[in-house]
Amino acid sequence: MNMKSGMKLITALAMILVAGSAMAQKDCGSSVGKDTVLIQKNEGMFNQYYKQKDYKSAYPYWKYLFINDPCRSKRITFNGAYIAKKHLKDLRSNDKAAYDTLKDGLIDTILLTYDLRIKHWGDEWKVLAKKAADMYKLKPSMRDSAMNLFALCLENLGNKTEYTTVKYHMQSAIKEHKKDRYTLDSLFQLYFQLQQVIDYNLENDAKKKAKWVGSDTTVTKMMRPYFTCEKIEEFFKPKTDANGQDVELLQKVTKLLDIAKCNKTDYALDIAIKSYELSPSGEGAISIAKSYLGKKENETAMSWYLKGVDGLTDSTQMAEVYSTLASLSYKANKYSDAKKYANKVLGINPNNGSAHLIIAAVYVKSVGSCNDLIDGKSVYWAAVDRAVKAKTVDPSVTEAANKQINTYSAYFVTQTDAFFKNFPVAEGGSYVVPCLGVSTIVRFNK
Repeated sequence: MNMKSGMKLITALAMILVAGSAMAQKDCGSSVGKDTVLIQKNEGMFNQYYKQKDYKSAYPYWKYLFINDPCRSKRITFNGAYIAKKHLKDLRSNDKAAYDTLKDGLIDTILLTYDLRIKHWGDEWKVLAKKAADMYKLKPSMRDSAMNLFALCLENLGNKTEYTTVKYHMQSAIKEHKKDRYTLDSLFQLYFQLQQVIDYNLENDAKKKAKWVGSDTTVTKMMRPYFTCEKIEEFFKPKTDANGQDVELLQKVTKLLDIAKCNKTDYALDIAIKSYELSPSGEGAISIAKSYLGKKENETAMSWYLKGVDGLTDSTQMAEVYSTLASLSYKANKYSDAKKYANKVLGINPNNGSAHLIIAAVYVKSVGSCNDLIDGKSVYWAAVDRAVKAKTVDPSVTEAANKQINTYSAYFVTQTDAFFKNFPVAEGGSYVVPCLGVSTIVRFNK
């Protein structure tokens, strides 16, 4: 049997099989007439090459099994599309004539593997979502059908949609939008739908959280060109003006403006306030705070951050808010508050280097009030200790930490001054900084 006639036979057999009960599991039919010895031989060779990831060599054995006994094992249909796509790619790279001849048949086979997988093993909507992705990528004439199938899968799967499907669905929609076949309205609507799925799984799918984080990053990156402040306001302002009581719409737009870092615009503040008035929440208060911060109205921003932080349930968000409050308090010369909020950050994440650096900076501000016999300079030892700890637990702050260390070390008391001021501890000894209650190691500048 030549390759072309083989592909035709695959298509014909698959169509016959799919014509049966599409949702029956393990419906393998009769074994009458099957050459079980030859099937076992092909299965052994297929498994051997598959485990070696030698898909080129595995392909002919897989094809035999797919034609003659497709539900002998899950791998035949579960991984069939992957193997057939590898074969298609190999032909395209190494045998252009064969590729041109067999391409359409192979693509049909790839799509039919999904139908047989559903027939024999179920899980209809998850498998159809995978099929939709290949329909869109491999068969341009089916792109409308692929988009409709994506939509049906999302409707039926909801939060059970897989992280790969989320990326492929968004990618396909953006391509359609670029060809004027998918409206901007639909694009934003799809983004909101997919973001709900992503948010749900980020919170509830601990095993695949890293995968969902990657999906979230990819989807946001793909949508970034449509997330300009001007585009968002131009597109949504007529809708929010006309539907000022639609809290769901207002919350969606607020989130979108936050992602696009458009918090400082008048539109962002207006939407955040309207949303909060209709449905007060910690997240809503934080959105208002971000807008005031963007407008450099720091005192007002701080009041809204404080109003919102207790309503948050996500510890990462809480740490971010307390970190912002610590920074704003320090800039406002409220050093006690800055230290308090930095410690709240460390209570959530002890390895937050920025919080340690803020505390180091606050230590230095105590120099004038520290009765340590050396003009309060013992605070610099404690500050350097904190800066060293900051970069030890959080390498991302190494540059800032080294800058602090170099600056503060220059203010260490000299050994001569310490001697004439009767400082009681020798270099290398342990000392508790009196105004901080912090233990440190004595170090002198030469």
